[in-house]
Amino acid sequence: MTSGPGAGPSEPLVDLVIPVHDPGRPVGRAVRSVLAGNPDGVRVTVVCHGISRDAVMGQFEGLAGRGLRVVEFADGIAAPTGPFNHGLDLATGEYVGVMGSDDFLEPGAMDAWTSEVRRNNPDVLLAALRHQGASVLRNPLVRAWRRHRLEPVKDRLFYRSSPLGLLRRSLVNELGLRFTEGVRSGGDLAISSRLWASGARIDLASDTACYVIGADADTRVTTAPMSAAVALTAVNDLARRDWLAASPAPVRRALSIKLIRVHLLGAVLARPTADQWDAASVDAVRGCLAALLRLAPDALEPFPRVDRDLLDVLLDRRTGPSDIAAAVTRHAAGGRAARLLPRTATRLFDREGVLVRYLLYAVDPGKRAAPRGRPASASTGRKGRIPFFPRA
Repeated sequence: MTSGPGAGPSEPLVDLVIPVHDPGRPVGRAVRSVLAGNPDGVRVTVVCHGISRDAVMGQFEGLAGRGLRVVEFADGIAAPTGPFNHGLDLATGEYVGVMGSDDFLEPGAMDAWTSEVRRNNPDVLLAALRHQGASVLRNPLVRAWRRHRLEPVKDRLFYRSSPLGLLRRSLVNELGLRFTEGVRSGGDLAISSRLWASGARIDLASDTACYVIGADADTRVTTAPMSAAVALTAVNDLARRDWLAASPAPVRRALSIKLIRVHLLGAVLARPTADQWDAASVDAVRGCLAALLRLAPDALEPFPRVDRDLLDVLLDRRTGPSDIAAAVTRHAAGGRAARLLPRTATRLFDREGVLVRYLLYAVDPGKRAAPRGRPASASTGRKGRIPFFPRA
């Protein structure tokens, strides 16, 4: 077992980074799932974030000499972006990847990934995802039966907010990609969005074992309570990036729609009462929406009527916390047609519309079954609900 940079005479094929900020997290499970079966050319770097490496070493019994190094890092910020970046700075493998300390891989996943990159040489190999105790997430919801050389707009890559899988390290360095530091949530938005829009070869490992998003922890750092203004900090930062402003209109539109649908509306709908809003949060939401519409003026066209009604309230500068809370209540009561149909009939079959997502689920239902004893419908933990716009 190594305790600092360097892990032997030859460089690994894969450097995987796992930060841990709490010795109670099951980081040992995460590491063992990656190194199970002694995958060739794989090194795991555990970054102890603000804690001593001695606090977690007991979880790694029997892993000496198995491609593991454990390092310490402190930045005083309660977010995983700093240790992620530190681990990437230490990486020397051809491919890099990141993983949450609460997460783990299904048996055979890493072997399958390394075989894929050796065989097909992609710049990015996206992992198949599922939540612990649920079946595979259809994210990204690619074109029917499409698995190789994915395109950011046609294959809805921007809905994959986290760069989970394997990334060519030279590409990460060439683009100057970093996790956004100093934000509580969404620190992976900028790095993933830039990757998907880069023109790199991106493949999806849809028929391999999954990356599992763990459900053991009571609270993740990035899901702890925060105001809407704080929750949207990373989105506002991304909207101001020069590369995005210079991107083709279809890229700006697709990414703006995703950011509005998943992050902005997600932040609003999670705060249904007036006492959850203050002037700063109202201004942050309104300013964020305005910035995204400057990037893509027609971004609201594919949204269903129930969303458009709520977005109209957010755009109206005369509205305040009580108006937003009332609009969230009306949104929750919206009927099936309002949740499906856009205001303009010509947008009914828009690629970013809800109806097209229903059709894609029906045409290409996916091959992966749910874990034994679990429901077969794709789930984000909300019983009976298909995750048409998952947040992973």
